[in-house]
Amino acid sequence: MIMPSPLRTELYYLISRFLTTGPCRRAAEVLASELEEYQVCIPAASAVAANKHIAPDHLLRICKQIGPILDKEVPSCVPGVHSLLGSGKQSMLRTAKDCDNVRFNTSSYAALHRGRPPERPFNCKKPPHLVKVHRGRELTGVQRFSSINPVSNYERMRLHRRILGHLSAVYCIAFDRTGLRIFTGSDDCLVKIWSSFDGRLHSTLRGHSAEITDLAVNYENTLIAAGSCDKTIRVWCLRTCAPVAVLQGHSGSITSLQFSPFAKGSKRYMLSTGTDATVCFWQWDVNNINFSDRPYKFTERPRPGVQTVCSSFSPGGMFLATGSTDDVIRIYYLGGGSPEKISELHEHTDKVDSIQFCHSGERFVSGSRDGTARIWKLHLRQQWRCILLNMSATLPGVEPMSEEESYFKPKVTMVAWDRHDNTVITAVNNHLLKVWNSYTGQLLHILKGHEAEVFVLEPHPFDPRIILSAGHDGNVFIWDLLRGTNTQHYFNMIEGQGHGAVFDCKFTPDGHRFACTDSHGHLLIFGFGSSKPYEKLPDQVFFHTDYRPLIRDTNGFVLDEQTQQAPHLMPPPFLVDVDGNPHPPRYQRLVPGRENIAAEHLVPQLGYVATSDGEVVEQVISQQTAEHDEAAAIRRSNLLDEAIRNLQQQQDRQNPPGTETAQEAGAGPEGQAEPQVSVNDRADVQSPPNVGLRRSGQVEGVRQMHQNAPRSQMATERDLQAWRRRVVVPEVAPSSYSHTSSEYSDWTADAGINLQPSTPLSSRKRVQRRLISSEEEEDENEEEEEKQPSINREVSNEFRPSPWITDVIPRKSPFVPQMGDEVIYFRQGHEAYVEAVSRNELYPINLDKQPWKKMELRDQEFVKITGIKYEVCPPTLCCLKLTLIDHGTGKISDKSFSVKYHDMPDVIDFLVLRQSYDEALRRNWQPNDRFRSVIDDAWWFGSIVCQEPYQPEYPDSLFQCFKVRWDNGEIEKLSPWDVEPIPDDETEGGGIPVTADEMSELMYKPLPGEWGERSRDAECERIIASIDQLITVEIAAPFSGPVDLVQYPTYCTVIAYPTDLGTIRLRLMNRFYRRLSALIWDARYIAHNARTFNEPRSKIAHSAKMITNVLQKFVNNPSCTDVMEIYNAVEEMDDDEVGLVVPDRDAWKQQCRYLLNYIFECEDSEPFRQPVDPQNYPDYHDIIDTPMDFGTVKRTLEEDRYENPIELCKDTRLIFANAKAYTPNKRSKIYSMTLRLSAFFEEQIRAIISQYKTAIKSSDRLRRSQRFRKKIQSRPAHLCFPVHVHRAAVKTQGKVESTSVTKSTSAKVSVPERARRSRSSSSGHSSSDDDSGSKAASSTPGTKET
Repeated sequence: MIMPSPLRTELYYLISRFLTTGPCRRAAEVLASELEEYQVCIPAASAVAANKHIAPDHLLRICKQIGPILDKEVPSCVPGVHSLLGSGKQSMLRTAKDCDNVRFNTSSYAALHRGRPPERPFNCKKPPHLVKVHRGRELTGVQRFSSINPVSNYERMRLHRRILGHLSAVYCIAFDRTGLRIFTGSDDCLVKIWSSFDGRLHSTLRGHSAEITDLAVNYENTLIAAGSCDKTIRVWCLRTCAPVAVLQGHSGSITSLQFSPFAKGSKRYMLSTGTDATVCFWQWDVNNINFSDRPYKFTERPRPGVQTVCSSFSPGGMFLATGSTDDVIRIYYLGGGSPEKISELHEHTDKVDSIQFCHSGERFVSGSRDGTARIWKLHLRQQWRCILLNMSATLPGVEPMSEEESYFKPKVTMVAWDRHDNTVITAVNNHLLKVWNSYTGQLLHILKGHEAEVFVLEPHPFDPRIILSAGHDGNVFIWDLLRGTNTQHYFNMIEGQGHGAVFDCKFTPDGHRFACTDSHGHLLIFGFGSSKPYEKLPDQVFFHTDYRPLIRDTNGFVLDEQTQQAPHLMPPPFLVDVDGNPHPPRYQRLVPGRENIAAEHLVPQLGYVATSDGEVVEQVISQQTAEHDEAAAIRRSNLLDEAIRNLQQQQDRQNPPGTETAQEAGAGPEGQAEPQVSVNDRADVQSPPNVGLRRSGQVEGVRQMHQNAPRSQMATERDLQAWRRRVVVPEVAPSSYSHTSSEYSDWTADAGINLQPSTPLSSRKRVQRRLISSEEEEDENEEEEEKQPSINREVSNEFRPSPWITDVIPRKSPFVPQMGDEVIYFRQGHEAYVEAVSRNELYPINLDKQPWKKMELRDQEFVKITGIKYEVCPPTLCCLKLTLIDHGTGKISDKSFSVKYHDMPDVIDFLVLRQSYDEALRRNWQPNDRFRSVIDDAWWFGSIVCQEPYQPEYPDSLFQCFKVRWDNGEIEKLSPWDVEPIPDDETEGGGIPVTADEMSELMYKPLPGEWGERSRDAECERIIASIDQLITVEIAAPFSGPVDLVQYPTYCTVIAYPTDLGTIRLRLMNRFYRRLSALIWDARYIAHNARTFNEPRSKIAHSAKMITNVLQKFVNNPSCTDVMEIYNAVEEMDDDEVGLVVPDRDAWKQQCRYLLNYIFECEDSEPFRQPVDPQNYPDYHDIIDTPMDFGTVKRTLEEDRYENPIELCKDTRLIFANAKAYTPNKRSKIYSMTLRLSAFFEEQIRAIISQYKTAIKSSDRLRRSQRFRKKIQSRPAHLCFPVHVHRAAVKTQGKVESTSVTKSTSAKVSVPERARRSRSSSSGHSSSDDDSGSKAASSTPGTKET
């Protein structure tokens, strides 16, 4: 009798079932009889009855699914070809190991197959050897493009420079036909021309009075055209930047703008579409650059509200396809005498908002909000046939959609072709990209990685394998279309402001560079090679004339209001930052026309003067004319200006007449000193307070000069003050970058240690002197120890906790980890620590279990502290769980490792706060630069000698990379975060005490949200007041201060990290904690220590748990000011209810009021504060079924008509949905405002809804528990007696431990008091009490309780 495995038995059965359906039924009968004879499986009749769900072709269906599933895990040599009989890399039994070792032999590079080089195996993952590739091309004369330029080359594209050049979102970017110039069009009404080679700003094109919506460069590379929401199109000459034409033919905003590639003699066409549903063909002559005033206009508005939103020319320019919000695609023909409409395609059922012709041929793809894309091809007699691409399609072998996903309605947001038109790429609103075969419509790949909608798809100009995508999540991806994988990734994180949504992106014609623009006004330039040409550029690049007011004539042409000149005829401007302050002379030479100007004339003096109507205007003082004498006289009569001028004169008297400062600050056109207000007294040194640029209101510089918009949009004083409250992006998470000062290691000494003023300490001596400063002091310390009474002689001092983990004052060194810290981990510093421990045999350490032995670690890693634990060794060790943070997304990954260390002399910290690291990177230190460093609460001075790696095996690490020379001549190695710039009053030597303000500037600055809604100071004072109240409670007495080691000498051998309410209070007073989570972690350790040192079920452990919970609940409830309310509520509950929070189900209402009030103050909310007026927008109610606005939401909330925050959230989301539906143009100002405000609202409401749901759950648990307690109390007295006795004992004696418990956490409770408590509580103990006490104290620090 054979005893096969269950799997083999099932296989025999499936084979038998499969044979019964084909021509081999007799074979099936023979097989079934043999199986029954050998009792391999159950009889066929009963098997069929028991497995009715198994179809006869079940085995065949299983075989069909194996191939696609295996291809996803281990790709085959020939993708898409599946065979059960394959071998090698096509075998169904292949593994990843088999395919990883695919090698392309050297001889293969010189082989030819039918005159062509052989194709590399698809699963050959390593890039080809370039030397062998070029050698093969020398031998054969040909080589495949994929071998010469492998996809892996694009991994080397990096960000060269991010430049802030606009005040608002930049929706448009374009390159000229040579790729040497970049054009950006922004919501600040400006078009700017940049150099793509080094990022220099060449020119600013002014004239538009509203947002720029599209840019286009003609094929002759002589003209740049810009469309705007001001309903006009402006054309400039690229050679002179002179305006060529102002075209006014639309009655709505411009939605797309293109030059036609079609050419007939000297006649050319430019196309524009608008929200007025018109399509305009502007004819112009290439010889005289003369544009016709009257376009060929087609108005396509079958009903109110229809807009034409997208367009695309065929490769030869003969056809034009447009998409509109009425679901119709319209085709125009330019091959006749004039443009004519030839077709209307009605296959789509919703708005068509993306359309694109292929690069060669007569095919185009359209994307619609109906969840489909269609590939159209021209057939005979102007017939267009299409292939349907359904966005709900999935790849073979992929699990079917869940029920929730099946209700999701996909919408196409963008479409594109690869360079060879073999594939079509569509972006879907579920954040996925789908790659389709353009000839068959087969889905090839699904590209995942984006976290928000994608509106940028840019194919490589000549490589068909590459496409670039970008979206509102700030991610930029370079994709390999053949493999369906991500080749390169960049995340647009803006320090202190969260991520910036990427709005547009373009490749240069040669494909070596690409540029992006974002929602914050930045231009980002990526490319191959060195970034050195871009390093000479400042981060903020504006011309001082960018936002000057303009004068407009009846034809739309403009003049600069101040100089009465055309903008392109004005003298070369000078560079300023976003606040209007001129850059130093080295930057001014980057302006075209200023390269050879003398240094003293590079930075003209800029000031502000008051005109006769009281308006403050900008003026270049060194270029004043007689026309402005009257304005200058008015300014001199102003008292404030008089005070500023007197202060300037006083400073001029303090400076010698011959100094450079006096010359630059006061020299006029003839070299005579004038008491004028200047922006820049010295080119490289900031002006002192109250001297320099005259500012009005709260906003400065360039923001104040933003005046070339219409008067309704001008930056008036009131509007400019509101600018600071403008919502740009959601609040950054605690893990994002920050603008705040860095926090360096300061090696703060103990009190009473004085340093010699002339000798700085080396880093190794520093750590030693932090403990013992000299031999005399060491002797004094020994004498003092002899005079003191003997303390804890039973326990060695090495068991006592180290001062670095028990200190209550924040210090810069050594690094004290706190929960949630984002740090940079330096592997070489950790290796040095491990080596020192092993060399000195401080404690057993396993060298094979270090993190670099278990996983691949770089020389420095960006990590977050997600777990902390302390161990008594000795010495006391700190064990950290470090989770890697993805550099692209800024989010924690699933990879982590652990380190175990302690503060050790002669070993430098190998963990550095991210904030300190970032601040250090922003400083550009050069050899011979002077610096100062904090050592033992004093400043020490020195000079940078050079930058060299600390160890040759880590050439790129910044750890100890500076070689410095102290002023006493001593040489030492320091890290960038150890050195600080020296203020103007430079001092040599050292030993200058660090003031409290200076130390405060060096320490960690909390990020938004790390201390809740309040500031750190306000929150600390609130919690300190609560601790003062809590300490007065009787059961809190054992935890009000540190444990007395006289009475409990073994305490420090059991507890590695002692803490108590008094220590927490001192740390709060000294602002020790960096965030609230670190404070909560310390508080939870009180209960952890009590449960560890005492019996887990003891009353002292239960009391510690109760105190910890009360404090934690108070911290988590920012609106509470009386901790006794929470304590009394907890005290009234049964022991099983101690962990419950006192729920506040209506707290969300106040939080939503605060949120709505803040939104009302934001500039972006202005269009949504009141209902839309039907008189101004008559078609609004035809498009929008359910209008909604913030005023209605606020009124409904105040009338208490919202049952929960989810209802309010739905109404608010309706506001944003209506705005996007009525204004679908993604380049309009309303759409940009909607996007920013929606992102901010979602970030805030998410926390409010989460807290509301938690309060509901807690309230339900409390209600059930109270019902249970009433049920128990309603039982007969003889059953309830133990419970009543226990409750009485708890209420009268404060829940203290019994006499059977011999351990305690504090010596502050006297012996008679403990005896009295034990007598009163001994009668109330029962097994249920012990169980509840154990449960209440069972949680450990670092885990969130529910």
